[in-house]
Amino acid sequence: MSTPRVIAREGPANPAVQFRRILVATDFSTGARAALDLALSIARNFESQIYLVHAVPTGLLHYVSPEGAEEVIRQAREFAEGEMQRLVREAGCAGRVHEEIVSGASVWPLLQEFVKSYSIDLLVMGTHGRGATKRKSLGPVAEEIFRLADCPVLTVGAEKAAHSGDTRILFATNFKPHAEFAAQFAYALEREQHAKITVLHVVEDERESPEGAHSIVRDFMVNRMRRGMPLSCTGNCEPEFQVRFGDVNEQILQVAREEQSDLMVLGMRSGKDVAGQLPSAIAYKLVCQAPCPVLTIRR
Repeated sequence: MSTPRVIAREGPANPAVQFRRILVATDFSTGARAALDLALSIARNFESQIYLVHAVPTGLLHYVSPEGAEEVIRQAREFAEGEMQRLVREAGCAGRVHEEIVSGASVWPLLQEFVKSYSIDLLVMGTHGRGATKRKSLGPVAEEIFRLADCPVLTVGAEKAAHSGDTRILFATNFKPHAEFAAQFAYALEREQHAKITVLHVVEDERESPEGAHSIVRDFMVNRMRRGMPLSCTGNCEPEFQVRFGDVNEQILQVAREEQSDLMVLGMRSGKDVAGQLPSAIAYKLVCQAPCPVLTIRR
């Protein structure tokens, strides 16, 4: 398992998350190019090493005769090498990334071994765009990576459109230990990316409560969010705190659209979900439907 680094620094920036090694998994799609661009942006701020990896799955070779299998693999690797060079050239990052093509039975075991071997801190992958309607799934490969990766995973849609002005980060919290852990990443990115951060908590409330009751709950939750700020951020950043009422998934997506968020950060519990914690089903819906890249942190 790759354990995200939370490294102590001297001064007001202590502690800070370090994305020293970033793995960008590419299938050469438009979403993969967007993923590389965002990874390069993060790498510039964290002085990271980027590993650009394409996995050639050999699971389909049972449809090929044994005599032709070697030739199919050769052609697939040759194609991947050309596409890798094109992607690096278009992204303008020649000489700045380590490129590697791996092959095996299926994609995730190959990437998992790479994550372990190189102590990867962040895995970045592109999706194929969300279109005009809400997507219901990431696709089998991306979904497997999302569900099984132990390191932080950043999913990037092909249709992400940059806007002028400050980078905007949305951090959704439910005050559980994994959310508190993810807060360190959200605030570190806020600092390193010189971004504006919105901290959001959604109170699941299907009843029509009087506004006075909502006001009391809102004040309580805002104070709780303030107390949840990492010590290094107290007095060093000015987050916007929001409390919404209703369906968790709908409210988070609504705030992301209203804020024109550039990045959403979510904490997730490792292993099986339990009652009262942000279930992976909600996080998965958010990753599929979010109008911006989503960083998921497990603990």
